Amino acid sequence: MVASSRLDRAQALGFPLADEPLAVDLADTIITTTSPHTDLLSDETRCRLWWDLQRDRVPDGAPAPPLAPTVQLRRAVREILDGHVAGISPNRAAVNRVNEIAASVTTTRQLVHIETGWATTMTYHPVSDQQHQLALAAVADSLIDLLVSPSQTRLRRCQNPTCSMLFVATDARRKFCTQNICANRTRAARHYRRHHHS
Repeated sequence: MVASSRLDRAQALGFPLADEPLAVDLADTIITTTSPHTDLLSDETRCRLWWDLQRDRVPDGAPAPPLAPTVQLRRAVREILDGHVAGISPNRAAVNRVNEIAASVTTTRQLVHIETGWATTMTYHPVSDQQHQLALAAVADSLIDLLVSPSQTRLRRCQNPTCSMLFVATDARRKFCTQNICANRTRAARHYRRHHHS
C-alpha cells in the first residue's frame, strides 16, 4: 500500500486529513473553526466510513465502534491535544476518559524475531463483550504513545486560519495539514491579496 493511499481515500470520502497518529486522525474529524463546528462524523454511516479507513491500525477483528462512544472519546482526545498545542493543562475528566478507554482492554506484549532482529507485537483482549472497545483502546494507546514520545513536541495546528486540523510535523518546516488543500488555499489567498489589493 503506498503511503498516500489512505489520504487519497480519506479525502475522497470528505475527511481532509489522514495518516497522522490514530488519535490525531480522530481529533481531526471535527472542524472547530466553523460556527457551529463541522462534525465529519455526523451519523453512524460516516462514523463507520472513518473506522473502515483505519482498519489496518486497529486490532484484527475489532468492529467499528458506534457513533456515541467514538464521539465521546474524540471530545476527550481533542481537548487534550488542543490543550497540549496551546500549552494549557487538560481537563482531568478528558484524561480520565482516555484512561478508562485504555483500561477497558487488556494487552499482551510479545517478543517476535524478525529478519532484521527483534520487534514487539501487541495483542489486545477485550474484557467485556463489547468488541468495539478494542478499536477505541487503539485510539487511546495512540494518544498515550504520542504524548510520551519525542513526537509530542512536533504536534502542530494548521497555519491556515480557516483550518483547525492538527498534525505531527515530521519536517520542521511543515506549516499546513495538507499540501493539496490548506497550503494551496493559503498560497492562492496570498497571491490574490497581492494582485487585487485596493
